[in-house]
Amino acid sequence: MLDKDRISKNKTDILSIQIQIQEITKMGKETFLLDFRNPLALKYLLIEAVEAITEICQHILARTKGVSCSGYIDCIVKAGENGLITPTLSNKLRRLADLRNSLIHRYWIINDGELYNICKENIGDFGDFVTEIDDFIFKLPPVAP
Repeated sequence: MLDKDRISKNKTDILSIQIQIQEITKMGKETFLLDFRNPLALKYLLIEAVEAITEICQHILARTKGVSCSGYIDCIVKAGENGLITPTLSNKLRRLADLRNSLIHRYWIINDGELYNICKENIGDFGDFVTEIDDFIFKLPPVAP
């Protein structure tokens, strides 16, 4: 049985992060790069979003498909392979998970201007994820009491 409260909290976090990233990136790239705090905030928000996304995927995969995951990227790939989200969205989110891993393990290779571009171009993926997860859950057969 799915923990709907857990899923709902993570979806709310993802949508909140989406709004925060939109606020940061709407200032324009040049202004964004003038304040060192902007890239730091964007990096942290991206990390939080990917972790919330993978927590949802991992929970649903385990509870509905009996599938386990071995990391952020693996979890997103398996979500696409098992129909939680479309393969197209899975591929987009896989790239964000890879970026998240780079931010954690190889942060010195991340260019702040490129980070801005990636977040600005992919901001809609967070909302798409929530919509596709909602669709997947809606289509699940009802659980007997």
